Amino acid sequence: MSRLKVAVVGCGGAATGHALALANLADFEIVALVDPSERNLASFRTRVPAVADVPAYDDVEAMYDAGVEVEALTVVTPHTLHHPIVLGAIKRNLHVLCEKPLTCDPAHAREIESAAATAGVTVMVRYQRRFDPAYRYMREVIASGGLGELRSIMVSVGQRWLTNTKGTWRQDPALSGGGMLMDSGSHLADMLLWLVGKPVETVSALVDNAGSPVDINTAATVSFAGGVQGQLHVVGDLATTWMENVAVSGTNGLLRYEADPQHPWRTGRVVHYRDGELVQPVNLPEPPEIHEALLATIRGEAVNEAPPAAGIAVAELSEAIYRSAGQGGARVSVR
Repeated sequence: MSRLKVAVVGCGGAATGHALALANLADFEIVALVDPSERNLASFRTRVPAVADVPAYDDVEAMYDAGVEVEALTVVTPHTLHHPIVLGAIKRNLHVLCEKPLTCDPAHAREIESAAATAGVTVMVRYQRRFDPAYRYMREVIASGGLGELRSIMVSVGQRWLTNTKGTWRQDPALSGGGMLMDSGSHLADMLLWLVGKPVETVSALVDNAGSPVDINTAATVSFAGGVQGQLHVVGDLATTWMENVAVSGTNGLLRYEADPQHPWRTGRVVHYRDGELVQPVNLPEPPEIHEALLATIRGEAVNEAPPAAGIAVAELSEAIYRSAGQGGARVSVR
């Protein structure tokens, strides 16, 4: 089979991992870079030598006008730009891997889902924890009934986000659509929803901006159908690099997950309490890398494990959290 021709849209720091992965996979070819900043492009070419000679364009329309032969986009732009870029790609029958969040507005995410279904193209959200061995183990245990009746879930994520993003677009609401919750917190909001696997009914939340134009710290209580109670705790002014903890409790067991605070991009450790014993699973099956999963989905060899529906659910939850916080923590319904 021929290699999938991909354009990298947005060439800031977050796009580096995307491009390095694509460059190291034989089934992909990066055919265009898109970014309005010459400085970003120069720095990007230094970080990813494989794209040194790949042509660059100011925006996606310029790339389309140039007649570049492209089959898919990987979108790594500021959050509020995702919707028009992804929708434009779908209208050209292109596949898309979009950084989180898919969109900031639930209605925009629904529009993308509908358009992709009509066009018959793949849109995948880069919720890479869905391809993490430890998280997949937890989901399989929960889905198989290994915890018995699910009762509660607590998800905490923290990052030195306030300091590290100061002066960047991530603290500009017009571009970011929100703060830590909309950024790194989006990954763990997805895990909360993905692990429980039930619709959210109500949300009660408090948000602290910590002097920033956007949210920094968030504490949310999430009630799911069937009575499962969830807690989502997002800390954007953490004093160390990273914090990521999950505890899922059922009538027959408990799952706990913890990431290394100094190495957040490695898979964490999962511990399973069952039948009065503590089990720490090792040598878990290695799932496909997310770009490989994208290609398998495009080729019809696998289902889309991070579809637009995931982006819709996170957008709905995020909107409810902000709405509740705006009402002093009042309990609100997801809509």
